[in-house]
Amino acid sequence: MSAHLRYRLPDEPRPTGWAHAAVDPMWPLLTLMLAGNGLGLLWFAINARALGSPTAIKEWTLVVVSLIGSAALSVALAWGAQQALLSPEAMPYARLSIDLLQLGVGYALFLSQSRCAELVQHYGGVLRNGLPAFLIVAVIARRVLAELRLPELLQAVLV
Repeated sequence: MSAHLRYRLPDEPRPTGWAHAAVDPMWPLLTLMLAGNGLGLLWFAINARALGSPTAIKEWTLVVVSLIGSAALSVALAWGAQQALLSPEAMPYARLSIDLLQLGVGYALFLSQSRCAELVQHYGGVLRNGLPAFLIVAVIARRVLAELRLPELLQAVLV
């Protein structure tokens, strides 16, 4: 028997060098809702690593699903409008499908990271206050993204 083997619980957070950057997953979720999909997903991806989440690969997969799914829905809606399958009056409602996907994935990420964050806190770990970063992202970065003239597809995916 090796003396350095250690029993680990499957849902136990794994310590990382990024632990100092871990925040409550509420902050990335608020960022996703108020500052845009791209910024919120980026924060969720970083927070998965910082928390040492045992489900980090699943969470990163959800980030990719949100990005690719938003792009696919945007292309499908543009095609539907071009083929006259969607009337101009129906387009604002059809575009809500992109928001639904993004918010649904954001909530799934929040639930996944909440379990890990609670374990971190229960065993004495400290989560940073995400309010300052949230305010910077929601106020400044959101304005910068809004002023950029991005292609419509990129706009649908990131904002």
